[in-house]
Amino acid sequence: MFTTIFVFYIFFTYKIDKIQQVSLFKSPYLLLAVLVTVLIVYFMVMIMLITKYIFEPISEMKKAAEQIKTGNLNYPIQFTEGNEIGEFCKEFDKMRIRLKDTILEQHELEKRRKRLIASITHDLRTPLTSIKGYVEALQDGIVKDKETYDKYLATINEKSDLLNHLIDDLSVYTKQELGEFTLNIERIHSGRLLNNYFNHKQYDFKYSDIELVLKKPFISTYINVDPYRMTQILDNLLSNAKKYARTQIIVSTKVIQYHLRISVQDDGEGIPEDFIQNLFDPFFMVNKKKDQKEKGGSGLGLAIVKQLTEAHDGEILVESVLDHGTTFTIEIPIDR
Repeated sequence: MFTTIFVFYIFFTYKIDKIQQVSLFKSPYLLLAVLVTVLIVYFMVMIMLITKYIFEPISEMKKAAEQIKTGNLNYPIQFTEGNEIGEFCKEFDKMRIRLKDTILEQHELEKRRKRLIASITHDLRTPLTSIKGYVEALQDGIVKDKETYDKYLATINEKSDLLNHLIDDLSVYTKQELGEFTLNIERIHSGRLLNNYFNHKQYDFKYSDIELVLKKPFISTYINVDPYRMTQILDNLLSNAKKYARTQIIVSTKVIQYHLRISVQDDGEGIPEDFIQNLFDPFFMVNKKKDQKEKGGSGLGLAIVKQLTEAHDGEILVESVLDHGTTFTIEIPIDR
């Protein structure tokens, strides 16, 4: 703008004599009229430019701000010229998108919180009801023979373990969400860890229709793990396999590329390929209504296994064949 005014000043200061040589401009009034017309046109053009590049984008931002205030975050700013105002509009629109993403994330967290509460309520009530029923039966003296008595005690122990697993899973999940999760790493002999764990677990299958098959000897090497969390990983894998197995669960170990592989295989109905990629999502169930009603569980178990395995710098793998069963395998680095 200042450049244009300066040009006008030079033009009228040094070239006025040449303009006056033209017969059309010999009248000073006519010359003045032409100059006024030129200035009016000039200022009209400037007003149009200012309106287009300043007032219009400001108006767009005002409209967008009003839409945001009413809760509508889907109103984009259309002004995208490559100048300072355009860059400001782009940044404003990025802020709108970030705000929208944040609100969507908050809504998703709220949904997850509600699902978590619903799952906790269901999962706590189911085993507690069973425990209460078996305890009352024992207290009332209904059970007379030792075999049935031991079976009731085993069921109570199993349901208590289920409650303990749920509490552990909720603890891990909550700490992960809050960023407060830590591991207490120790150098552990894998053979002793696995033998101690599965020898104890064999008792839980004594009165079960599912056979626990242990492919011994387990690999004996050293791994750097949190022993309590490793137990939690195995608990969740075994509990998951027990829900879906028809006749047996097979546990085996192997070493591949300096990693200890622990596999838990069931002979259940298998998992459709389309669902495998979502298996480790929190609260995911292949058949939510059926699984929650018949199998129990909150849908957190496999998500916790994945989180804990990766926290040990490991990896979890899954292979499934429909009507033949599923194998979950965790890989933990060996201490070399």
